[in-house]
Amino acid sequence: MKPCIVIPCYNHPATVAAVAASAQPYAPVIVVDDGSTVKLPVLPGCTLIRLEKNSGKAAALRAGFQHAAKLGYTHAITMDADGQHFAEDLPKFLELARTQPAALGVGVRDFFAAGCPTHRRRSNAVSTFWFRAETGVRLGDTQCGFRCYPLPLTQRLRTRSGRYAFELEFMVRAAWVDARLVAIPVKCTYAPDQIRLSHFRPVKDLAHITLMNIGLVLQSWTVPKKLRVLWSLGGRESFWATVGDFFTEHAHEPARLAGAVGLGLFCGIAPFWGVQMLVAATLAHWLRLNKATTLLASNISIPPCVPLLVYGSTVLGHWLFTGQILKITPAEIRSHWVEHLWQYVVGSFALGLLAGLAGLIITYGIARLWRKNEL
Repeated sequence: MKPCIVIPCYNHPATVAAVAASAQPYAPVIVVDDGSTVKLPVLPGCTLIRLEKNSGKAAALRAGFQHAAKLGYTHAITMDADGQHFAEDLPKFLELARTQPAALGVGVRDFFAAGCPTHRRRSNAVSTFWFRAETGVRLGDTQCGFRCYPLPLTQRLRTRSGRYAFELEFMVRAAWVDARLVAIPVKCTYAPDQIRLSHFRPVKDLAHITLMNIGLVLQSWTVPKKLRVLWSLGGRESFWATVGDFFTEHAHEPARLAGAVGLGLFCGIAPFWGVQMLVAATLAHWLRLNKATTLLASNISIPPCVPLLVYGSTVLGHWLFTGQILKITPAEIRSHWVEHLWQYVVGSFALGLLAGLAGLIITYGIARLWRKNEL
């Protein structure tokens, strides 16, 4: 293990020297000057990297990671230059790097003990919610800049976000590639002077982070994990291999494949008017079934089949309500639509369940037979 400490800095002449000095007893310090417009103080014993112009925290971190990797360091512990973090917490990160060298250590702050402003707590709560939606991982703090990055991981992952969105995207993609995320309790301060030193832009940066989260949520809900891992590592597949990934995720077991077909048939027939595919995809995501197969099966309600499904649902619903066979022809259904509306609604749920169960049983039998022949 050969750790270092990376401190991104932009116009923090009053605090960066103290932060760097407090960190030096624990590991070598690399300060990345992100194009500061004011002169920074002399930082004895530190490695200083200067960027020509201010490019945001993401660019400063990437430059620091790249330089640290070239110098042979294995881990980079990041601290903010505004004095929010305490060097006395560094041993926790160093111990993690020693005992779990592949893990990403994430600082988790006690917001109430530190007197964190309400708007920042809310912002972090929203960020934490989206992180869990994107990864399924519970984490109490997703915006803390006090972290321990395994440098090999920083060289492998491909992130596109800039400024403050970088750190969240990196965590999401790290979780997607199954890197272990370890929460580390840390102290912090929110003194008035420290808050004024923050360069976070409430409107622009929040808009940037929101757009990034929308993209990551869509990926996590629609793109197979194999592809998300591949893309996070900068890889690509052929078109047909990509299509195959969409149809094979959660579909290797006959029961899961059959469940996807059954769910799709049910959602396609049930009266989820206008949102059948959305309901089908959402349920498939929650149940960890193959979404592509579910969506394909839900298209049973295509125009040529709609009249038959409506008629069958209405007849079945009438029988469930009255115990009698509906004496009406398919052509007369339209003129009696309002009269039999509730019978159609109930009947469509019943028909969807029957069709889904039939599709599940048939698909399961075929899949089992197929697998047996392959073995």
